[in-house]
Amino acid sequence: MRKLKFAVAMAFACAILIGCAAPRSVVDPSWTQKPGKVKVVFTEPFVANPDDLQDDLPDYVNNFPDWFKAQVEANIGKYSSGVNFSVERISADMVSAEAASLDGVNIKVPKIKQMDNDADIYLVLNDVWFGRTEAESACAGSFGAGGVGGGMMVGGCVSKQFTAKGNFAYFDVKTGKRVAYGDFEANSSYTFAVSQGDWESVVLGALDKMLSNTPLK
Repeated sequence: MRKLKFAVAMAFACAILIGCAAPRSVVDPSWTQKPGKVKVVFTEPFVANPDDLQDDLPDYVNNFPDWFKAQVEANIGKYSSGVNFSVERISADMVSAEAASLDGVNIKVPKIKQMDNDADIYLVLNDVWFGRTEAESACAGSFGAGGVGGGMMVGGCVSKQFTAKGNFAYFDVKTGKRVAYGDFEANSSYTFAVSQGDWESVVLGALDKMLSNTPLK
């Protein structure tokens, strides 16, 4: 029973403090068919903490987009079966930003200026950011008579996180129509120092969120 109370309290606190972040996206209801070929294109990601990059991925200090490309190539298929993915870095001048409504708030989503006929769907990633952040999360403890037992006390704690975030949009190559868009944020908690595993974890989380609610998932 105590475990159940703890789980309920934690879930309640999560909803209040951090919103239990879910995928934030809009998918056109007409997009229902899984495409055979998807081309993922991205502009150069920004790394907020160059020292972390030097410590964790020293071979990619001067070519971080190559690491990001390799991670997307290696992992995107884990979230979608039966789809042929290709991944390519593109220059920033190939993408513009346009306003779109998401949960009642205007965000900027990417719009690609040109697409080749080598895929059915383009997934465009823009303003991808990697860096350290902090988040308020639930701290829970028990209290009761004499400070032992009984109820639950939930408070706020600040946790250290390594974060990847950005904006994305899907386009139908044949029609040129935007069929989905959104933003993403993926986090990996750390205690003292960021590790290579944190970089890899947030890429996995980002891919999961970008594919969620689409016919690809």
